Amino acid sequence: MTNILPRKDVVIVGLGWTGSILAHELTDQGLDVVAIERGPWRDTATDFNIGYAQDELRYSIRRDLFLQP
Repeated sequence: MTNILPRKDVVIVGLGWTGSILAHELTDQGLDVVAIERGPWRDTATDFNIGYAQDELRYSIRRDLFLQP
């Protein structure tokens, strides 16, 4: 099903570090910005808990940061 949204000046695909900074800068310039992201909603407090943020085995080796297919 297609969702028809109001027209915006800019569409950002992927709202990671760079996309977030870009969105902030563009909205500061007065542009209307919308960002789209793939996958289900990720909650920062639970999905990226600071207690697990430095776990190299979990994120680098087991790739737990990425959504499983």
